[in-house]
Amino acid sequence: MKKYEKQDCSELRALIEEDKVPYAVLYRIIGDGVGTVITDHKRIVITCSGTNFYPLWVWTAKDVTKEELNQIYEVLKTEFAPLSDYRINTRQDIAEYLIKRINEDGGGFKALVNINSYECPVPKKPKEKVDGKGGRLAKDEVELAARLTREASQAISGLVVSEEDSIKRAKEGLEQQNLFVWRNSEGKAVSFCAKRFESDEYIAVSECYTVEEERGKRYAGWLINQVCEEIISDGKIPLLYADADYVSSNRCYQNIGFVLNSTLVTIGK
Repeated sequence: MKKYEKQDCSELRALIEEDKVPYAVLYRIIGDGVGTVITDHKRIVITCSGTNFYPLWVWTAKDVTKEELNQIYEVLKTEFAPLSDYRINTRQDIAEYLIKRINEDGGGFKALVNINSYECPVPKKPKEKVDGKGGRLAKDEVELAARLTREASQAISGLVVSEEDSIKRAKEGLEQQNLFVWRNSEGKAVSFCAKRFESDEYIAVSECYTVEEERGKRYAGWLINQVCEEIISDGKIPLLYADADYVSSNRCYQNIGFVLNSTLVTIGK
């Protein structure tokens, strides 16, 4: 296994080409020259961007052996100590093995969330109309963008983003014109999402969030559909990741044209 720090490892993308939808974040990281990449250049790729926002990612060939799984665990234990500080995204079979090994060492890991990966080749408008309209957040709406970023992070992943970090992320998203909001007929920002570049082929719709008291009113479906149509018009394919156990959200995504690709698991304490 060879370790790379902040180096372009885009040649590794050929290894995960068939899995580039569920592993789109890993696919991007290994070509961006950020964080850490550990690989045997054949059957195993482990990445970490160096921030809590993106956890560790573990990819292997589908016919991974027990010896390779043991090798992965030893690498994780050595290179990312203490493992309790991290979350790991990977396939179900790898997740089950890592939970068993980590817990044998007293790690207290469990499956935190099952992640459905979707792609949307043909967006569909929601059937029922809603009030209001969607659009980009304006560059001077930093405070609103930061608040929605904090709330989305807490609601989606349970991660608490500081006010300083949320303002920084908001300014970056506003500068890139990648933050979107649906405002109801009273002008209130009721639903929020962002766009994120994943590859030359895919753009992810991320941080999909509706304020609690406005949920179930179909605002999110209309906003996400609008963003997907923009992505398609730019010649890209929309991606989206969702908690597989959140039935209503998954139904919403499927109703507006998202097609399930596969499911990964996030494990951690």
